[in-house]
Amino acid sequence: MLRACYGVYGVYGNHDHWSGDIAGVIAGLRPSGMTLLVNQAVKIKANDYEWWLCGRDDSWAGRPDLPKTLADMPEGAFKILLCHEPDFADTAAKYDIGLQLSGHSHGGQVSLPLTGPIILPPHGRKYPVGLQQVGDTGSWVYTSRGIGVSFPPVRLNCRPEITLLTLSRA
Repeated sequence: MLRACYGVYGVYGNHDHWSGDIAGVIAGLRPSGMTLLVNQAVKIKANDYEWWLCGRDDSWAGRPDLPKTLADMPEGAFKILLCHEPDFADTAAKYDIGLQLSGHSHGGQVSLPLTGPIILPPHGRKYPVGLQQVGDTGSWVYTSRGIGVSFPPVRLNCRPEITLLTLSRA
């Protein structure tokens, strides 16, 4: 069971959809205590500050709907978006998303010292790993390398990670 003071949240990725068994994915995650956000948002109250955690369905294999996700938020609200594919950050910035948290690329899995990641999936090529500002906007995207692998099932110079981010008001 996962526990966090404001809840444990996640979104679907392309392999969840490609499994052909979303009900099985949900059943497998249920014991963890995770809430899946599928084109939904939750208001988080931290001390005297409110912000929104938004979850968008997978870009590649799901039915994403960011306008629906953001529909009930007050104008100017601070928003963090969970979106599996990091390259969506350019679009998210147009919706005043302060921070997008992503995975998908696994950091490239194989990274060469002078060139960096050598194999990156579609929708994970522009922002493949780490914290990056989205163009000249006020938005940011963090792409975790995660702990798993895709094909090929190998990592080189790309250690698995579980990320802990500490946020503070500007």
